[in-house]
Amino acid sequence: MLRNDFAFIEASYAAGVLGAVAVPVNWHYKDDEVGYILRDSGAKALVVHADLLVRLGDAVPDGRLVRVVSTPPEIAAAYGVDEMPARSSGSDWDAALAAVEPWAEPARPATPSMIYTSGTTGRPKGVQRLEPLDITQPEVAASLAVLGIAPAMRTVLCGPMYHTAPNAHALVAGRTGGLVVLQPRFDAEELLAVVDRYAITSLHLVPTMLLRLLRLPEAVRSR
Repeated sequence: MLRNDFAFIEASYAAGVLGAVAVPVNWHYKDDEVGYILRDSGAKALVVHADLLVRLGDAVPDGRLVRVVSTPPEIAAAYGVDEMPARSSGSDWDAALAAVEPWAEPARPATPSMIYTSGTTGRPKGVQRLEPLDITQPEVAASLAVLGIAPAMRTVLCGPMYHTAPNAHALVAGRTGGLVVLQPRFDAEELLAVVDRYAITSLHLVPTMLLRLLRLPEAVRSR
């Protein structure tokens, strides 16, 4: 349960190496919705930003391992988190990573993330894809090419990675050796600056984002 942060990608890749299934959780959900997903998915661990954990109260089911990620200043600023809460439960993500030995066994076939629906017509529903995603298969490679995903690509993730498309875009781009820049929260003018700075070659946008880019002043858009 993380915003666009390095720990999101680290946890997703780690789950893949272990043959586990990552379950991104929409951080807009209320505590009872988060608790439902954690129970329904059978999640064994929760990786969560510190300020989001405080909002969950007692929603985390007993027996779940909790790893707390300090909310970075840029994310706190983007979402108006004025005061960072004291960590009251769970253990620090960075400290946990530093305390363990690197995985020495062969990586297991990476299982795609299981992303739950929004739940607008009932409880959220998750569908697990059992077969690993083989990006070397011609059909898969062709689908990725349509999305602009290719080796050495340079992209900005400006949509939340709890959504299917931004999630796949970020994780596959990283696996193919591309540069992935994380934008804490979509900002049209800031996005153009990032595109300039990092020589971005590919973007994944939804229509509302594109419209906001087109509505920028001409002097800004012309860049």
